[in-house]
Amino acid sequence: MLFKILGLLVAMAVARHPPARIQSNSSEIETQEFIQKVNHTAGAGPETFKQRYQLITQYFEPGGPILFIQSAEAGILAINASDFVDYAPKLGALVAMLEHRFFGDVYGGSYPSGYDPTNISDYSLKSLTLDNVLQDGVNFVNWIKGTIHGTKNSRVIYGGSSYGGFLAVSARMRYPHVFYGAVASSPALNSFGPLGSNRYKFDAAKWASDVYEDTSKKASAKIKIAMTDFKKCISDHTCDAVLADLNICKNSASLGYERLYKAVLRTYFAVSKFNYPWIEKYPTADPFTDLVNKTLFARTVGEVLRIPLLAASWNRNESSCIDAFNGNISKASTGNIASNHPVFGYIACTYYPINDRSIPSGNVFPEYLARGDVDICTNPAWKAVDYGRQNEYFLQKFAITTNLLDATERLLVVQGRYDRTAAIGSPSLTVTDSLNHSKVIIVDGIAHAEDSVSEAIEPRGMKPQMDQIRDVKLAHLKEWLGQGNQTESASITLGSAHHSIALFGFLLFAFLIIF
Repeated sequence: MLFKILGLLVAMAVARHPPARIQSNSSEIETQEFIQKVNHTAGAGPETFKQRYQLITQYFEPGGPILFIQSAEAGILAINASDFVDYAPKLGALVAMLEHRFFGDVYGGSYPSGYDPTNISDYSLKSLTLDNVLQDGVNFVNWIKGTIHGTKNSRVIYGGSSYGGFLAVSARMRYPHVFYGAVASSPALNSFGPLGSNRYKFDAAKWASDVYEDTSKKASAKIKIAMTDFKKCISDHTCDAVLADLNICKNSASLGYERLYKAVLRTYFAVSKFNYPWIEKYPTADPFTDLVNKTLFARTVGEVLRIPLLAASWNRNESSCIDAFNGNISKASTGNIASNHPVFGYIACTYYPINDRSIPSGNVFPEYLARGDVDICTNPAWKAVDYGRQNEYFLQKFAITTNLLDATERLLVVQGRYDRTAAIGSPSLTVTDSLNHSKVIIVDGIAHAEDSVSEAIEPRGMKPQMDQIRDVKLAHLKEWLGQGNQTESASITLGSAHHSIALFGFLLFAFLIIF
């Protein structure tokens, strides 16, 4: 795979006192309900459901833009956790967040009639389609325009992160008359489907391996040896002897070492991806940095492998035995770090089957799911009729081929360098001085969708590159909305891959990455 990317080259600042992440429903903004159609297809019945949303109108000026955030993978988060809230005062914008259908939290959810989150049936999920999800956003912003004074002619910018970033790109491509622009943080836009012939299936693992080696070759070498020994002792049935100092709890071996091996492997993959300067997925801030530093001091294979297992189990006592029955280790072994919501599993089976888990030989991590098809869907009953199609089929189906994205205006994709998703979410787009042309920016030293969090979560000054990407995003939004003042000196200019790019006075370079 060959593609050009823009990377922000600045040193990473480590937060000594990380802020707490704003959790679901902790916002002071009231969560309200909007009457949404269950099915948006022509000829569908009149059934409706209540879909939750949040609005911030205090910065809105009549005729100003609507910054729309599609919540995804979980119940509705606090709207002031989004960076769109930081841009609103500067743009005179209204900010709106819509909860994804079929998702919710302990306070409630956006559940169509007949759906019970505690007892999910296949039938109750049949209205969970990409078309319906995107049309939910269309209906919602049209409702805003018909309800809130001064929004009738407002331009709408769609924002989303992770799977929500994919929705942002899809919405911009399918409904350009509704969504004037889109900002997508850390979307996967390639490597669809379970087929072994998928030529992009190794890209994410190669990226992750490079992140480890670029951070510390010594730690990477220790991890590679430890994982090779772990895999071998499982096949030889010698792990009790080889990994005696892994120190697993009594009776934990009854579950088998394979479970612990998968937990270790998937934690290594996830800990760099979610290397946030706050505590969220793991019990420490900057968990990847923490893991690498501890690995450097580990003396044996067992000591190396204990580090990711303790992180996965949320055990801060470094002398504790490893409990294979720990629920967090179980979750890690299945790869459900990002979202363990069963509805997201349904989405993976029906229209978002991303393979980011296959590992080739020659990697820091042992070869895994490298030969034959990879079953991304965990419930055969949920597989869509086209689940087993080629990656290129999905790109055409979703209208997200490189050529189509390159021909699109007002689309900004942002990826984090720590995140292996960047390898399958950074299409090769034309480098141009126009801020209106579709663009991919990869930011050094940040994690999965970290660029999308507000200053309430990650204040300015914690990481220079976060300050810079926020300024870059705001500049794009202003230009899209006719509020900018792009000049030759304030634009992107490109020479060869080895020459610098001037962007608003920040230092950037174009990289040529070959997989």
